[in-house]
Amino acid sequence: MFKFNFRIAIRQLIGFVLFLILFPFAINAQQMTKISGKMTCANVEGKAFENVSSEGHRFSISQAEGININAGSNLFMDGAQVMNTSFADLINGNGPYQGYIKLVKKDDAAMCKWQGKITTTLIDGIPMVTFEGTFTYIDGSGAFRNIKGKGTYKGKFISKNIYLVEWEGEYSTN
Repeated sequence: MFKFNFRIAIRQLIGFVLFLILFPFAINAQQMTKISGKMTCANVEGKAFENVSSEGHRFSISQAEGININAGSNLFMDGAQVMNTSFADLINGNGPYQGYIKLVKKDDAAMCKWQGKITTTLIDGIPMVTFEGTFTYIDGSGAFRNIKGKGTYKGKFISKNIYLVEWEGEYSTN
């Protein structure tokens, strides 16, 4: 003889309702593509303001240009021109910074906003500047219209005006 179990029926009903609610989101989930690359950039213009609030405090605005080289299996912006605008608020060479990067290759462009931190250490009296942070795609054109995605980066200055960046992330244009 069949015995009706009210608790099991309620659990099944709740599960079915959750399925109906969440299923459309699963269908519309964006397929993200993994990407990675390396950039070499050189500062082409900048302005620094010293002693903003205390000794060693420096606020700077700079523009850099360079090239992006793909490091993964996806050819995302391989050989693209890089334009970076950054804002740093440093005390003794350390602190937060942020900015915008635009990658352009022919008729395609992708723009992201980034933020991170700069760390400066002295090695034999020579400042070694490294940085790391996160980025989010905010705009695009051509093949990257409606781009969405995010990632992380880290890098270092190899001279007073030239720096290298390694980055990885994911994106979608759906």
